Amino acid sequence: MKLDIVIPFKDAEVHLPNICADLEKQTHKNFTVHFVSDNSTDNSLKYLKTKFKFTCHTWESDGVGPGAARNFGINKSTGDYLLFIDADDRISKDYTLRFYEKALSTKADIIECMYQSIDTAGTVVSGTNLESFISTNDRFLALVYGDIPRLSWGKAYKRKTIQSKKALFPENIHNGEDHIFLLKAYKNSPHIEIICEQLYSWIRHPQSLTNRQATIKTVDDFVLVSEAKAEILDLIPETNSPDREKLLKFSRRTFKEARILISKINSDSVNAQELIQHLRNTFIKSNKLKLICEIIKNDNTSYWTDVMS
Repeated sequence: MKLDIVIPFKDAEVHLPNICADLEKQTHKNFTVHFVSDNSTDNSLKYLKTKFKFTCHTWESDGVGPGAARNFGINKSTGDYLLFIDADDRISKDYTLRFYEKALSTKADIIECMYQSIDTAGTVVSGTNLESFISTNDRFLALVYGDIPRLSWGKAYKRKTIQSKKALFPENIHNGEDHIFLLKAYKNSPHIEIICEQLYSWIRHPQSLTNRQATIKTVDDFVLVSEAKAEILDLIPETNSPDREKLLKFSRRTFKEARILISKINSDSVNAQELIQHLRNTFIKSNKLKLICEIIKNDNTSYWTDVMS
């Protein structure tokens, strides 16, 4: 039973020594790390020439963005299970051991562990919601509706299952690409197991991708993710007789997230009105979101007004 770890990075020379130190301290040693550079221009690649106590390979992605880098790592991997780690995060010394033990005993398709979110001062900001983590509710629908975090790390995926589902990250999306990968991985009721231990630390850096100022790319990615989700859920115009209850719930969730994006744009963007208008225009022009727009326009909520006017 072998684990492969994929770590995409871009100009991460400040962070790589920390995650490499964590990997060297692992109590379980049978794993291979694939460091995949997303066109790094700093000294990251030079640092990774260091002789480590774990098996690793360093690659240059053949695409652009974190999704392309992860896909490159997936394609280079040969292990039984795949794990993703962000280069600026941290893991406990038993991280690989706990996943190995659970994989060996259950043969699960997906294994999840608990996490904590920490700011750069070391203060715990948030973490796994235990109630939703141990819930037996459908994980796929929970991801669709945002009831659980849409995070690809802190999990182990059976490689053969991922391959059979053709679960890859969209390479043209740099904000929300995790969500599409997860929906593909969690679709059709995979065997899921959980580890009730906090093994992963998500370090919240002010300049991380999730905290950066909204741009045209942010808006375009939001629409592309929404379209991809509608397609995965069979809620596009080409679908014969889509599930009306599912369509209404998904439509409300999509417009709720659009409203949150507009709030972010208004709070941190200098060209807020231009970005918001671009969001509205792109939504209206999207054929894949046609049913969603129609149902919200005639819904008794305020979502249509909040987002589109």
